Amino acid sequence: MPSIRLSLVSFLLLAFAAVAWGEDAAADPRETLATAIPEGIRLLEAEQYEEFLTKFVSPADLKMITARKSMDEFVNSFNERKAARVLKALKAIEGTKPKLDAAGTKANFVFKQEIDGKKSLTFVKVDKYWYLSNT
Repeated sequence: MPSIRLSLVSFLLLAFAAVAWGEDAAADPRETLATAIPEGIRLLEAEQYEEFLTKFVSPADLKMITARKSMDEFVNSFNERKAARVLKALKAIEGTKPKLDAAGTKANFVFKQEIDGKKSLTFVKVDKYWYLSNT
């Protein structure tokens, strides 16, 4: 009987470990700044602007913007006016440390040199994801 219990306990531990490992493997890169920034770079370099915007513009801001214009118009406008600058900014801050607010939900990265008139890039954390604040 003890060997059956031991087998059952071992099986349950392995099952829980597999579930936990699976959740970690599928973690969203926006959960940390260290992974969000490279993900943003990847999406912009691949010219996946709509996916970038849906992932890096906060849900509240995205809702407000798409109430005024279609998602296609937003994507085209971003591509024409901001995509290159945001890509340059993300590359400039990759691997650097931001200044965090006391709550740890606002991260400000100051550029070594201005990028198209901008001195910094800010991320805000909403629930468990980081979003760009001032593009």
